[in-house]
Amino acid sequence: MIPRSLLLRNFMCYRDDLPPLLFDGIQIACLSGENGAGKSALLDAMTWALWGEARLKSDDDLIALGALEMEVDFTFMLDGQDYRVIRKRSKARKAGQSWLDFQVRNNGAWKPISGATIRETQQAITTTLRMDYDIFANSAYLRQGHADEFTKKEPGRRKQVLADILGLDMYEKLETGAKERARGLDGRLKGLEGQIGELQRQAEKRATYAQLVAVQQTHVEHIHAAVATAEAAAAAASARVQALEALKAQRTVLDAQLRTLHAEQNELAGEVTRLRAQLAEAQHMLARRAEIYAGVAELQAAQAERERLDGLRVPFDALHERRRGHAEALRDAERQLRADLKIAEGELRGLRERAARRPRIEAELARLSAQLEGLAPAARELAEARLKRDELRERQRSAAELVLQRNELQHKIDLKHDSLVGAREELKRKIKEATDRLRDEPAWRAELAQANDERARLDAAQAELEQLRTGEHELVERGATRRSECDAIKARGEDINRKLALLDADAQVCPLCKSELGADGLAHIHSEYARERADLRGQFSAAKREADAADSQLADLRSTLKSLERRAAGVAEIAGRVARLERDLHAAVELRRQQADDQRTLDDIQLQLVKGDYERGVRSEQARVEAALAALGEPAALDRELSRLESRTAVLEQQVGEQMRLRAEADAKRRSMQEIDDELPALHEQEERIAELNTTLAMDDFAQADRVALRRVDAEIAALGYTPELAGAAATAARELAHWAEERQKLQRAEEREERDQRDLERTSQALGRSAAAVESAEAQLAALDTDLRGLAAALRERDTAQSTLQTQRRELSVAERDLGEKRALLQRAEEAAAELLEAEARRTALVERKGLFDELAVAFGKKGVQALLIETAIPEIEREANHLLARMTDNQMHLTFETQRDTKKGDVAETLDIKIADGLGTRDYDAFSGGEAFRLNFAIRVALAKLLARRAGARLETLVIDEGFGSQDAKGRERLVEAITSVQSEFKHILVITHLQELKDLFPVQIEITKTPQGSVWAIA
Repeated sequence: MIPRSLLLRNFMCYRDDLPPLLFDGIQIACLSGENGAGKSALLDAMTWALWGEARLKSDDDLIALGALEMEVDFTFMLDGQDYRVIRKRSKARKAGQSWLDFQVRNNGAWKPISGATIRETQQAITTTLRMDYDIFANSAYLRQGHADEFTKKEPGRRKQVLADILGLDMYEKLETGAKERARGLDGRLKGLEGQIGELQRQAEKRATYAQLVAVQQTHVEHIHAAVATAEAAAAAASARVQALEALKAQRTVLDAQLRTLHAEQNELAGEVTRLRAQLAEAQHMLARRAEIYAGVAELQAAQAERERLDGLRVPFDALHERRRGHAEALRDAERQLRADLKIAEGELRGLRERAARRPRIEAELARLSAQLEGLAPAARELAEARLKRDELRERQRSAAELVLQRNELQHKIDLKHDSLVGAREELKRKIKEATDRLRDEPAWRAELAQANDERARLDAAQAELEQLRTGEHELVERGATRRSECDAIKARGEDINRKLALLDADAQVCPLCKSELGADGLAHIHSEYARERADLRGQFSAAKREADAADSQLADLRSTLKSLERRAAGVAEIAGRVARLERDLHAAVELRRQQADDQRTLDDIQLQLVKGDYERGVRSEQARVEAALAALGEPAALDRELSRLESRTAVLEQQVGEQMRLRAEADAKRRSMQEIDDELPALHEQEERIAELNTTLAMDDFAQADRVALRRVDAEIAALGYTPELAGAAATAARELAHWAEERQKLQRAEEREERDQRDLERTSQALGRSAAAVESAEAQLAALDTDLRGLAAALRERDTAQSTLQTQRRELSVAERDLGEKRALLQRAEEAAAELLEAEARRTALVERKGLFDELAVAFGKKGVQALLIETAIPEIEREANHLLARMTDNQMHLTFETQRDTKKGDVAETLDIKIADGLGTRDYDAFSGGEAFRLNFAIRVALAKLLARRAGARLETLVIDEGFGSQDAKGRERLVEAITSVQSEFKHILVITHLQELKDLFPVQIEITKTPQGSVWAIA
């Protein structure tokens, strides 16, 4: 990664009016300036733009004082391609907001290649650079105060620091993962062993289950024959019941028909009654014929009078509408005159009220003029106060910036102090924790001895358990064999019984060959069957006793087995406890060594805290800031003076505002007086207008034409002879006589219906007679069916008995078939167990091989495996790079080597990482060097580590940034250091060295000078 340009806005000490810092054409440059000017902040801007990380952990702390947002625009080249990263941060909102944009130059224009989110865009940047912030900070960026981070560690800790720098913690995670996988596989193996044992026991029972299936199959076939006989008897009984049920269904149909006939008979009788009532009603209506005709004549006369008056309604309504229009016009004219009068009176009152206010306005105007004269000097005094306030604000701003710098410097000191205190407390905690843990070591050893004894006892119990399981299997087989023999003997006895039953049924014929027997033959057969049956009873009793004895022994054996299994269940727990105790004791040895290392580190930290020997450069800069603050004046005094001026300015501004308000109010009063003077002529005109309107209303001198037309319309209405009351009376009379029209219609219907009802009555009476005959015939048929159905109950009982017998046989068959299915299932399960046993044994073999693989990986990934190999590989490369730089810086006077092992006093070999330096005085340890020599050693080793780390990360280390103090070097050492840096320039595209020493920066061809101003830090290239 090669920097091309850097543009900052409100980043730390840099404000928003800076030009971009261009790196083109610069290979080696010195970044110089006073302490706190912002040299390291430029590097923070680069790392924050690329990875969102800087020395300050909070993004909001990076925003310049007083600003609400910041932005860094960084352009760099990688593998010949230009890239651009723009990162912004705003704290205008409560939670803050961030932006990130990633671009690539394509045909001279920037093309966005950002992801959908900030996280995706950051991943794209890291992938493009092939390094993250930690790799950059440990390779390309030699941060201030970190050059001796590796060399200052004790030899025993250096190897761990080197492992951390090389990122070997990944292999520790792989080691842990491999161990966890191996433990998991071990647990699965133990579970699989138990499963294999169970499958073996099940598979060994196949022969016993096969014999039981054969015996049960014969029993099922015998029951099938009995079921067939019962089914035939049940079918015959069901056929008899079905025939009777058919007659019963026929009776049900006939019964329904009879109910229908009864309903029809009742319906016809009701129809006869209804027709007779209708005929009587029609004859009554015909008797009132003369009365109805007289009522209809009166109705017709009333309707004629109503129609005559309805014809006069239209002209009456027209005349009445004309009269209403003229009357409404009279009322409108009067309302308009009275409204004009009311408006005129209101306007007159307003004119009189405004004229009465003129003396009061004139007095208020005089009072306002007097107040304005008293406020005249306020404006001049306000301008002077504002000038003084602005001057004090500028001094206060400068003091605030210095206070902020002082606080930042104190914060750095406090951070370092807190870091040391935190490290001290953490070391104390670790030492105490180690002491507490080691206190239990004797108890662990005693517990381990006890656990080993218990494991030996459990192993013996496990062996005894296996012997008993073998005996259990033998007893199960013996009992199953004897029970199978009993079942076979029982089947042979039942067969003899069936043959004897056949002989009893047909004594002259052999049941097997169907030949004639005779008396002697029959007696001989009976004798043979009796003898054979007696032998079978003896065999059955002997097999039954042996089976019962086997069951009893098996019950006792299984009781013993359960007791032993409960004891043996603790084998895995004891094995785990032994392994845990051995791990704890091994860890205790390592813990004692670590405790000693922590104690040495703790003593060093406590010495620094007591002497305050840390952050010397920061303390010097803090003293300079305190002096500048004293020159400006105490911030508290400045605050008090500014507060006083602010208060006085506020009072004066209030007075000037009051002056402007009074002046505006006086102008308004003058305008009001002029308006009153202009309204006096209108007041007299309004008084005359009101008097004229009152006279017109009093004399009714308005709308004369409408008054004459109204009198003419009243005369025409009187001549017409129509009133709404006459029309209403005629309508009422017509409504009261309207019922005679309905009576006339009823009379007409009665005349039409009399003859028809007479015919319907005769026809319905004849149908009623025919219905009575049909009812009598159906009742006779129903009685005959009842006689035939008396045998249905006996047939049902016979059928139920046959079906009950059939169900009993079927239940026996179901039980026998279910028993056969269970025995077949046991046989199938035993066969499946045999197949599963083969699979389980194959899985066990695979798991054993896989566990062995993870055990090997755990050793390979451990500290004595790949990690040790990588460190051993890296050390010669570090030596080579470091000695190359040392040769240039010391004129071939110094040469270092790393020793990874050393002999102990006991004669063993201990792992270490000692640094041996050879110079003109001989070969010495690193701790024998100090000052400039130690710095050159630190620098050489640090650069060698950076180049190694970059190569291992797959990134190209094209830029080197050195942010270290060079004050410990003498003039000659500084020159050689610069020469060493210059000598490696062919390996880097850019080298930036940060320093504040004038004599050092003059040794570099290009200088980027950082200067701090009241408007923020600025840079200049020389």
